[in-house]
Amino acid sequence: MFHPELKQLTRAEQLFDAGNLDEALELLNDQSQFEELNFEQKDHYNFLKGQILSYQTKIKELIYLGGQIYKEGQNRNEYLQSFDGLYFILTGLVFAFKFDEAFKRIEEAEVLLRLIPNRSKPILIQREVRMSLLKAWINLEVGNIDLAEKCLEQSLGLEKELGNTFEIVWVYSLMSRIMFRAKSRYNLAIEYSKKALSLAKKIKFNHFWIALNNLYFGRIYQAIGELNTSLKYSMKSLAIFKEIKSNWFIAEINKIIGEVYIEIGDYDIALKYLEESLSIFENLPSEIVLSLSNLIEVALEKGDMELAQKYYNRLENLYNQKKDGSIVLFYQLSKALILKRSSRIRDKAKAEELLKQVIEIKTIWSYATINALVHLCDILLSEFRINNNSEVLDEINQYINKLLAIAEKSHSYKVFCETFLLQAKLALLNLDVKAARRFLIQAQKIAESYGIKRLAMKISNQHDELLRQLNKWENLKESEASFSERWKLAGLKDQIENMVKKRMTEVPELSDEKPVLLLIVSEGGRPLFSQSFIEDKSFESHLFGGFITTIDYFIREMFSEGLDRAIFGDYTLLMKSTPPFFISYVFKGNSYSAHQKINYFVEHIQKEDDLWQNLLKSFQINQTLHLKDIPLLESLVTKTFIEKNYE
Repeated sequence: MFHPELKQLTRAEQLFDAGNLDEALELLNDQSQFEELNFEQKDHYNFLKGQILSYQTKIKELIYLGGQIYKEGQNRNEYLQSFDGLYFILTGLVFAFKFDEAFKRIEEAEVLLRLIPNRSKPILIQREVRMSLLKAWINLEVGNIDLAEKCLEQSLGLEKELGNTFEIVWVYSLMSRIMFRAKSRYNLAIEYSKKALSLAKKIKFNHFWIALNNLYFGRIYQAIGELNTSLKYSMKSLAIFKEIKSNWFIAEINKIIGEVYIEIGDYDIALKYLEESLSIFENLPSEIVLSLSNLIEVALEKGDMELAQKYYNRLENLYNQKKDGSIVLFYQLSKALILKRSSRIRDKAKAEELLKQVIEIKTIWSYATINALVHLCDILLSEFRINNNSEVLDEINQYINKLLAIAEKSHSYKVFCETFLLQAKLALLNLDVKAARRFLIQAQKIAESYGIKRLAMKISNQHDELLRQLNKWENLKESEASFSERWKLAGLKDQIENMVKKRMTEVPELSDEKPVLLLIVSEGGRPLFSQSFIEDKSFESHLFGGFITTIDYFIREMFSEGLDRAIFGDYTLLMKSTPPFFISYVFKGNSYSAHQKINYFVEHIQKEDDLWQNLLKSFQINQTLHLKDIPLLESLVTKTFIEKNYE
């Protein structure tokens, strides 16, 4: 018996799988073609149609379809069908940011899941995983991260039984999102997205998932300052979402790409992508507001006041229609930024007042609060430069502390580190070199811990420059140099400009350092191990004696103050504590790669239990160690400092 409706269903599936979502949906929308389907076939028909609407983010149509499926299931007492209808309704509600309503319906879905009669095990497992995914997604969106992660872990426990399906791809995608959005564990986020992308290539109807994980890669690399890599993945994602005509995601990626070009400093291209995003987001007020705010900021950076005013007028119209939520926040922020550009003192004062109002608004949009704080610090620093008033400096420090707090809370670690750099510059302005160095050490440690490599390199280089300028700063202190002289040398203007303009981190070419000497000493300064990397033995002996004396002083006087390095002529000494030892590395050149090597070395002597126990034993019996005594130590020293294989 010939079944044309099954042929049409197969055709729709083929079109969907090939990425021709519009054609597949057009075919499925002709319900007259599918009237004779049995229950299982109708279930597949609904799945195809619902997934297409979901992938294209056609929210209203998706919720309507889910309602139809749910109602039909209720009429027939088919709990599985009712659950599937609720699945699509809930997907639509989350896309529409209607989380309160979604939480109410999720309880109903859980009840339905328990009422589903005996079905095949794969079908029940599949629905259980979908239930967990919905709960994880909703909880992630509202900030219940631990609960979201727990739901995903439950789903991963069923991976083997479910096999390679879109649900498992979705699990890994959400895990990636948790890692980069909520926990800032960028390396793990990359690994989860790699896993999701690898699985996505093995399943049917995979265009959406491939595009989504390329979007995540773009976001992750943007967060760690690798902007060219971010653009590469974002462009891949944009091309696929355009192919399947997923308009919400097309708009979102255009916005992301626009933001990346703002950091790069190419404002013309940034405008192009942001305007494209705005044109698609026309029916989503919260998204329009953010897009207009971005466009105003770009136009101001271009110096095009007329264009900025055009976007501002649109934003003001929205504000006059509905004075609540994000509209108030971004309207006040944008108005402040326009007034800040004015040459009139009263306009700058009004801008300062508005920015202070913005930072007091409780909001999920931490981006806006951070932006307001940075611009407020900029205004106050300009005032401080003119009058050198201690009250203004106190106010600046107050807002810097707020900026640090909100940057850390919102996982904006680039801003977090850049703010420590700002504090370092202010400390130099006050001739407190040790405080400046502590801020630099803290900033580099944070940048490295979150994989923000370019920023870590910049901070390390600035620390090296400060070490080379120590005599100059001491002379300034003794000569009671003028405020303007200190301001210029401290580099405050450049630092706050970088933060205001959100500039991409520029770093010089840094060559590897030349190793000179590696020492392991006790906390009392007694040498337990030394390894020289120079051939001149007489020179080596002279160096060794000098640096043992230096290390003893360094431990007593400097390390206790939070400093980790010192410079002596052509040599730099870098020290790391790993109780009961200090690891000291002497080298010539830049300190960034030296810092990576000593971190790697310390991590691995602790990982290798036999090596660590040998070191502790030598410490306890007051015995000096040689490379030949511990082959593992020789191998680690060679790998790290000679072969430079430390990543």
